[in-house]
Amino acid sequence: MPIQSSIQQMLNKPDVLTMLIKNVNENVNRNTIDKDLMFNYRHALDAKQHEVLKNKPDALLFQLYIDDIGLTNPIGAKRDTQKITMVYFQLEDLPDTVRSMLNSIGLIAMCHSSYLCNKLNRKKIFDPIIEDLNALQSTGIFIPTLGYHLNFAFTILAGDHLASNDIGGFQKNFNTGEFCRHCHINYDQKLIPLNQISHPRRITDQHNYIVQQVIDLDNNAVLQGVVGRSPLANLIGFHAVRSLPNDPMHDFHEGI
Repeated sequence: MPIQSSIQQMLNKPDVLTMLIKNVNENVNRNTIDKDLMFNYRHALDAKQHEVLKNKPDALLFQLYIDDIGLTNPIGAKRDTQKITMVYFQLEDLPDTVRSMLNSIGLIAMCHSSYLCNKLNRKKIFDPIIEDLNALQSTGIFIPTLGYHLNFAFTILAGDHLASNDIGGFQKNFNTGEFCRHCHINYDQKLIPLNQISHPRRITDQHNYIVQQVIDLDNNAVLQGVVGRSPLANLIGFHAVRSLPNDPMHDFHEGI
């Protein structure tokens, strides 16, 4: 399994395993002292319902990151012709100073972005990834130097708004309709101050129902901002309304 091999190679690097376990224990101890403080996903409410973490609270956390990169720098109509979709993983329990280093990020998959426009092609790409990641969460990795298995749990998939909406099965147009993947705000309401209006949050059961409606219609309909089922829907620990966090970097720097 490619990701298991990648993680094993990462953990075989000098001091990485020691650093990882030390950081996990330190964060657990800090949270024990003050339960009001959240140091990582493990201390969040979602973790209490996580299929893996609720049974294996000591599981190491990993997250995914998806983004498109341009191999050339064309302008105009040809700017998307050489785009590649990249999927990465990272062990969240590494210390902050290490986690920001490039060699702490592992590549899971890459393919031409236009290939993923077809639903069948998406399935071909993401199904093996899901199988690999689910096996990692189910069986863990045996570490000879420790003499036991390390367990792992998926937390979130990070990306910009376009990539996150796309992988989550939400509309990719942010200029109309219910464009937010977290709540049911309508585009016409986006400038109304939050102290004058409230927007119902998207919840898992309701979202699943909307997705099924879209599938049953089978006519490319957009219902409440939903265009279909996420290709990651079968990934353990993933749900489109919980696992795709906001993108504050682009929000702030692009003035959204």
